[in-house]
Amino acid sequence: MKEFIQNCKTWALANKPLAIVIVAAAAIILIAVIALIAKAAKGKKAKKAKKQTVTPVAVADATAVKATAPAPATTPTTTQPVNDKAAEEKAARLAVLERLEQERLAAEREEEERIAAEKAEQERIEAEKAAAEKAEQERIAAEKAAAEKAEQERIAAEKAAAEKAEKERIAAEKAAAKKAAKPKTTTAKTTVKAEPKKEEKSTTRITGTSTAAPAPKPAAKAPSKKYSGKWTIFKMTTDNPDDEETFFFELRASNGEKLLSSEEYTSYNGVLKGIETHKTNIEKGNFRITLSKKGDYIFKLLSGKNMLLCMGEKYPTRARCESAIESTKRFAATAVIDEKVQEQVIKVPVDDEALEELADGYNGKWIINSAENEGDKVFFFELYANNGEKLLSSEEYTTYIGAVNGIQTHKTNIEKGNFRISLTKRGDYIYKLLNGNGQLLCLGEHYKTKSRCQSAVESVKRFAKNSPVLTDPEHTK
Repeated sequence: MKEFIQNCKTWALANKPLAIVIVAAAAIILIAVIALIAKAAKGKKAKKAKKQTVTPVAVADATAVKATAPAPATTPTTTQPVNDKAAEEKAARLAVLERLEQERLAAEREEEERIAAEKAEQERIEAEKAAAEKAEQERIAAEKAAAEKAEQERIAAEKAAAEKAEKERIAAEKAAAKKAAKPKTTTAKTTVKAEPKKEEKSTTRITGTSTAAPAPKPAAKAPSKKYSGKWTIFKMTTDNPDDEETFFFELRASNGEKLLSSEEYTSYNGVLKGIETHKTNIEKGNFRITLSKKGDYIFKLLSGKNMLLCMGEKYPTRARCESAIESTKRFAATAVIDEKVQEQVIKVPVDDEALEELADGYNGKWIINSAENEGDKVFFFELYANNGEKLLSSEEYTTYIGAVNGIQTHKTNIEKGNFRISLTKRGDYIYKLLNGNGQLLCLGEHYKTKSRCQSAVESVKRFAKNSPVLTDPEHTK
């Protein structure tokens, strides 16, 4: 019975409006039953009283009956108060029933108003959310369109400047070649005039044979010798027999100057494919000039999807960096692949350090910064450990939202473990973070031993996931 009563209470609390209606109906029925019972009881009393008044009249003598003849007229006066009281009770019952019905209707109206208000509030929240999402999408689309437009304008301006510089360089070379050719003929003529007539003919014949025919040949062969660079392939091994050999290549000018150096490859065929990929993107002009944190200019060669392929050397001025790009374009088109692979043996440093175990309470941070690059504002981000150690630094982005999306891309590939640890040409270790297609996202710091590099990778995995993204207001405003 207790369980039944508890279930009824629970149901009544869950369905309050319906419970009020049921209670009101039960109360009305109960009052009606009580009224009927009271009415029946009063009817019995009235009959009993009537019988008691009739019996004395029947027993009395005729005279008494005659004397008491007005008695029936007095009967209404005795029953009138009873009827008035019943009417009052009935009116009271009807008033109670009407009040209960009004309360029930008021409760139903209140519940309907509450439901309508909740529905209106939910619709308002959804409308505000939809408007905010639409505004955010429009803002991102506008920023993306502006960034793409600015990038296209920058590329067009750089291309126009490069073409202008190339034309000026070719014109200057032609002018220099003409200027260099004139003194030879003048000197020959003055030498001839200063000598006697007999020797003049012979000298003239000698000069005619020596200057007329051979002079044009060096001028014709000069360009082919000048732009005949080469792709040099290196095989890098270590003094540790357990380490795998790696390959990389360099593009060198005809004077031996190194123009670019590639990333490492695991096979010789991979190097050959990499050279073709670099040649294709060099021909398309997929270069980007950036200003390093030390104030040097460096060009980056990108793939068709704007992924980093390689970086050039460092130059003190932008003009020299642009000149290096033009040299790279000229030599890459005609350079031949040196079939002789250069051997490079690197001594591996002693690695006797154990991997550092991080405590559970770690908390690093992602910091988004910005910098000025020849008047253009670029953004980049860095991941720091809780002790302030820098773990990785990203490439540059043209917009702030691009840097924010870049952090998410890095987090995804860090969580998937898309790392590669490799030995650099100078004998230290560096890790590379790759995307799902094996293309380079960013480079880590340099470490003296492999164990330190592995420890850095583990730190990146742990700190990248939970670290908050912070913005330096001095750099991003």
